[in-house]
Amino acid sequence: MAHCSILEGEGCLACKEDMQLEQKIQELQERRRKLRTKMNENHDSFVLKLPPEVSSYIFLLSMGEQDTCQIACDEECLPTPFLLGAVCSGWRQLARSTPALWTRLAFTLPLPGSEIMEDLPDLVADWLERSGGMPLALKVSLPTTYDDPPLDIGHAPVIDALNQHSRRWCDVEFNLPSDYIGRLCGSSPPEKLRDLSINADVDDEHIRPLTFRWNARPGPTKFKIWGFLLEGVDVAWGNLVHLNLSCTTFDGVLQVIRDAPLLEMCSLSFISPAMDKYRIPEILIRHPYLRTLHLLCIEQTDVLPKLINSLELPSLESWTVGFIEWGESVVLDILTSFLKRSGCNLKNLNIEQSRAPAVEDFARFLQAAPCLQHLRVTRPPYDSSWTPVMDNILERISASPAMQTGHTAGFLSDLQSLQLFGCKLNAWACIPLIFQLPHRKLLKLDINMESVTIGDDLLEELVQLVDQGIELGIYEGSGLGSGRLTIRDDVT
Repeated sequence: MAHCSILEGEGCLACKEDMQLEQKIQELQERRRKLRTKMNENHDSFVLKLPPEVSSYIFLLSMGEQDTCQIACDEECLPTPFLLGAVCSGWRQLARSTPALWTRLAFTLPLPGSEIMEDLPDLVADWLERSGGMPLALKVSLPTTYDDPPLDIGHAPVIDALNQHSRRWCDVEFNLPSDYIGRLCGSSPPEKLRDLSINADVDDEHIRPLTFRWNARPGPTKFKIWGFLLEGVDVAWGNLVHLNLSCTTFDGVLQVIRDAPLLEMCSLSFISPAMDKYRIPEILIRHPYLRTLHLLCIEQTDVLPKLINSLELPSLESWTVGFIEWGESVVLDILTSFLKRSGCNLKNLNIEQSRAPAVEDFARFLQAAPCLQHLRVTRPPYDSSWTPVMDNILERISASPAMQTGHTAGFLSDLQSLQLFGCKLNAWACIPLIFQLPHRKLLKLDINMESVTIGDDLLEELVQLVDQGIELGIYEGSGLGSGRLTIRDDVT
């Protein structure tokens, strides 16, 4: 309420009294703030009494999962450095002088008109200054409600603040449109860049062009891109160890794989046909160090054959094949030839498919991986097309002798664990036969079916196997260990 001004500019008696009370309230609040600071210092039994380097280390140990949240969150989710600084002036000074507390920064660019819009550039700049010269971990996102907004809505100063510290970028994730990524050019090359992730809007079905260039090409060991063409990404691939490419084109994928000789892990999903098929070299790429390969949701019929026929991976140990159209036998023939060509040492195989292949084709595919130790076969519930395939796996395992010197190896003789997720299974009677074989005694078998029907006599045999220490789990329901029938209840 405004005070009145009468009698030569002076307020009335009531207004004067109110102003005096307001001044006293402010004085009391200031006294209480200082008193509480003193109380916190008195109640702090050790932090401020320890050497600063020890206290700083204690602060670092207090960092938790909330420190990857957004710095614009409400007070209940404030990052640890802010919470520590709110205790007292001593803790605040110690937190601000501990650079390692400020090396991780995650935030979402705000909507126009939000309260933090004007303060965010200064907040980001201040945060990064406190991190000193240490390597930075950054995660910067844009709300998906935007449709590629221009930088001039107020986000340019934030991008500029990040660029000023580009030399120290180490682990960075940008979930931004291409125009924003193009602006992240940096004032100096990122000498410490280790992990680089560039993601478009995950709800956007279109692959967008991208310009991402520095004066000196960064050479990360991990690289991930989602929703962008690779041709505008100026990155040196010579140090690359982990590669994750999604929603991009085949020609860019092949170029990166070819130029990354140290690659150990490669994950590919939603790969579209080449923009220019004449740019694809007709060569076989041999990767001596690549041990893990994930191929997911590659639905274009001309992409998977070209990709597989271009690779030879003699060190491949772990392979995931998910949601790929391979109902035709020609696709499995290509995958089988790839395993044989690579001189397969495959140990782990994870199959996640909606459409089942022919039984004999799949068995021939598995026989091309004689060293397999861990096999997982998963298909969507309520689809029984995989039932014959899974039955056949159990039948072959139960009838397969161990490998003997001078003889042909049995079917998956080295298998240590088998997981089958499906709709229904008929070959339950094979399970006791499996564990009668000496080389199968240590096999870990987990079976989860939407519907389980087992006779009482066979069920009693299976329970006896569990009592004997056999690692056997049978579950009914959509989740491991979540169904009505649980023969082994120690798996969650």
